Amino acid sequence: MAIQPVPGKKSLQLLTPERKQALEQFLTRITNFLLEYWAHIITTVIGSVVAIAVAIPFLSYFGLDAIAKPLFFALHFACAQIPAHSFYILGHQLGLCARNLSIYASMFATGLLFILTKKRLPGIPWWMWGILSLPMAWDGFTQMFGLRESTWDLRVITGTLFGAGCMWFVLPYIQKILTEVPPTQQQPMHPAANDADMTVQHTGQLVAGN
Repeated sequence: MAIQPVPGKKSLQLLTPERKQALEQFLTRITNFLLEYWAHIITTVIGSVVAIAVAIPFLSYFGLDAIAKPLFFALHFACAQIPAHSFYILGHQLGLCARNLSIYASMFATGLLFILTKKRLPGIPWWMWGILSLPMAWDGFTQMFGLRESTWDLRVITGTLFGAGCMWFVLPYIQKILTEVPPTQQQPMHPAANDADMTVQHTGQLVAGN
């Protein structure tokens, strides 16, 4: 009795050379886009957070709470949104507290400056970044432990210094990493190849001597 082949699932077809080449070209375009516009993407995201935080009180004022409340709740993941530490527009609280609003706003401004200088803004050393972060750390920790109560102007100033310092250090550092080309390392020559070269050189010297 002849054995009938059992019908099975259709085997997966491998990518054709044309499809593989198209996929490689697509991935190359995506990579080139990210390498070229990575700073634009970061700055746009941060700027969107600031814009949403500022738009929330206007949306609430015009009765669009169905939009304002979900946005306000979403920003809670980035900010505690303490009412006493926040600004108000038209009687409605912004989506970020005064300190976080100044942090993100200064980060957006510094990122925009970095883009406008065509990514040529010189960076700052790590110790300067630490100095710019110290005022906010001092203001935040002394308030946390009940040693003093911060004010809105201190929150804005220290947050601005911290946000600008972060972007001023990080963005040029990333650009430096992306533009640096590692030096080519010469591979050590195989001993047999060294012996062959020495033999050729020695033979050439003998011929030249004759």
